[in-house]
Amino acid sequence: MRVLLLCSEYEGLIKTGGLADACRGIAQGLVDAGHQVTVLLPQYTNLYSRPTGEWHSVYFHLGGRPLGCAVRQLAQASQGGVDIRLLEHHDFFHRERPYDDGDQGYADNPLRFAFFCKAALEWCRQYLPDVDLIHGHDWQTAVTAAYLKQHYAQDPVLGRVPFVFTIHNGAYQLTAGAEWFGKLELAQQQDHFLNMLEQGIRYAAKVNTVSQGYRDELLSEPAANGLARLYQQRQADFVGILNGCDYQQWDPATDLTLIKNFDSTDLSGKAACKQQLKARFHLPAADVPLMVAVSRITGQKGYDYLIPALRQFLLQSPVQVFIVGSGEQHYCRQLYQLQEDFPAQFRFFEGFDETLAHQTEAAGDFFLMPSLFEPCGLNQLYSLKYGAVPLVRLTGGLRDTVVPWPDQAATGIGFSDVSIAALLSALQQAEQLYLQQPAYQAVQLRGMQQNFSWQSSVQSYIQLYQQALTEQFSRS
Repeated sequence: MRVLLLCSEYEGLIKTGGLADACRGIAQGLVDAGHQVTVLLPQYTNLYSRPTGEWHSVYFHLGGRPLGCAVRQLAQASQGGVDIRLLEHHDFFHRERPYDDGDQGYADNPLRFAFFCKAALEWCRQYLPDVDLIHGHDWQTAVTAAYLKQHYAQDPVLGRVPFVFTIHNGAYQLTAGAEWFGKLELAQQQDHFLNMLEQGIRYAAKVNTVSQGYRDELLSEPAANGLARLYQQRQADFVGILNGCDYQQWDPATDLTLIKNFDSTDLSGKAACKQQLKARFHLPAADVPLMVAVSRITGQKGYDYLIPALRQFLLQSPVQVFIVGSGEQHYCRQLYQLQEDFPAQFRFFEGFDETLAHQTEAAGDFFLMPSLFEPCGLNQLYSLKYGAVPLVRLTGGLRDTVVPWPDQAATGIGFSDVSIAALLSALQQAEQLYLQQPAYQAVQLRGMQQNFSWQSSVQSYIQLYQQALTEQFSRS
């Protein structure tokens, strides 16, 4: 089948989080399975230097305004057979950051991404008339579903095309005043405000999120962030499909960023990676567990209670901790303070570096993910493969992918309560497990042997597409 995939991020081009990895994984997996995939995303500032080929002009009206854009085909040097198109509009997308100015979301985000959705549909009907299905990702693409239902139901091309909508994080919704219904040519609802994510849930043929655990959580509050009733109404068309892991990029046996490669049959390379990281960041070469994290430094990732739990833990234990990430400055300041207070045990690297992320996974004995919620999570999948035993709060996709010790099939450490005491207990449990090296190694090796490849996930998406197509055909 021919699939048009709409997204605001794509790994290798523009990335602020796991959305980019997932979009690339799905697109590449579909191509590998024999399907034709075109990916369309905005041409942000950093993409203007990319070589492009074929291009089209698209003109249409939105909210009474005449608008236009160019859609350019990205040169195919390293795209794995995926046809990637960049939607160019200088005013809307030629900005340094995709969604915000570093502090606040852009005030015109509703118009920017409604424009992206409308332009995508107009380009599709003119230049991709054999498309079978459109697959959108997160709130940035959500109003595509509404436009298809409200404006293109009788269109000879788009009237037969179902829209599948994937929610990567239901907390990101983008709300705007009720006047935006008219500005964006959307049917007015009883709500006193427009919720962009809601448009996708309400009007898509099929809806999914990125793990079964998170799907179940979204059926009730507070996880649903005010949309539980709508999720419940769409329950028959709402499924969970776990994200996959790209083992071509995340495999310690072949990872070119590592000082020495390793796998589950020979872990000597992991010891070398640990030694290198500690030397680089001036942590003493003590024989103690190294706990690591690579994440956005935000409340969602559990920093409100991770930081005080670590402070207590470092006072009573000789373990070492290394955290990589960027985000909310009040947390970053507290992490710098931990570094000052525990100079032999704690280091914080502010920023994101892809090479360092790989090296951190390879060096860690444990990987910390005490998330308040986690729709799927990718770092626990990387950590399993790299022998960094994940320590996770059992929520969403973390609960679906990590079996907590002391279960006989354990692959990690798990806890449930959002509290300093519960996290501190889990940290102590991890230290005790590490001291029992045969038990620790059994958990570590079992995790390294897990397989969460995109192949299985993509097959689930293909089944969802086929259901959407069958039901669309039966209605037409």
